Amino acid sequence: MIKRLSTIGLLALAAVSFTSVAVAADDTGAGNKQSQQLMQGYRSDAQQLKQIHDKTIENNPQLAKQQKAFENQVKKAVKKQGYDVDAGQERMEKYAKQLQNKDLSDDKRKAVMQKFQSERQQMVKARNAAMQQPEIQQAGEQLQQNTVQAMKKENGKTDQIISDMKTKRSKLQQQMGSAGQAGGNAGQ
Repeated sequence: MIKRLSTIGLLALAAVSFTSVAVAADDTGAGNKQSQQLMQGYRSDAQQLKQIHDKTIENNPQLAKQQKAFENQVKKAVKKQGYDVDAGQERMEKYAKQLQNKDLSDDKRKAVMQKFQSERQQMVKARNAAMQQPEIQQAGEQLQQNTVQAMKKENGKTDQIISDMKTKRSKLQQQMGSAGQAGGNAGQ
C-alpha cells in the first residue's frame, strides 16, 4: 500500500483522476464513445509511464534506495498517526480473500465489505495526516523530481506522455462536468 505512495506523484494523480473520472462517467451515464476512447488512451499512457518508471527504478539503484527510504519514512509517520500499515494490509488482504468466496452469504459479504471499507478509511486517514507533514512532503517532492528526471533520461518520450495524460485528464474532466451539469439541469 505504501509502495504506491512512493511511485511518482503523477502516477498517483493519474490513478486518482482516472478513478474519479470513471466513477463520474458511470454516475452520469456519459459513457459515450469519445469519453471511452479518452479513458482508454489515458490508461494506456499511465501504463506506459508506469513501465518507464519501473525500468528507471530497476536501472537506478540509488533512486530505488531513495524510494525505499521514503516508503519507510511514510510508514513510520503513518504508524505515529496510530495506524500499523503492515497489520492493516494483512487485514485488508484477509477481507479481500473472504470476498472472493462464492459461498459467502449476502449478509456476510456486506459485513466483510464494511470491515474492508472501514479498514481502508482508517489507513487513508492516517496516511493523509502523515503526508501533510512538511518533512514527508519535502522528501516526496525530492523523490518525485529525481524520479521524473531519471525517467526522462531513461525514455525521451516521458515529457510527451505526461503532457498527453494532462490533456486527456482535462478533457475527461470537462466532459464529466458538462455531463453532470446537463444531468443536474434536467432535474430542474
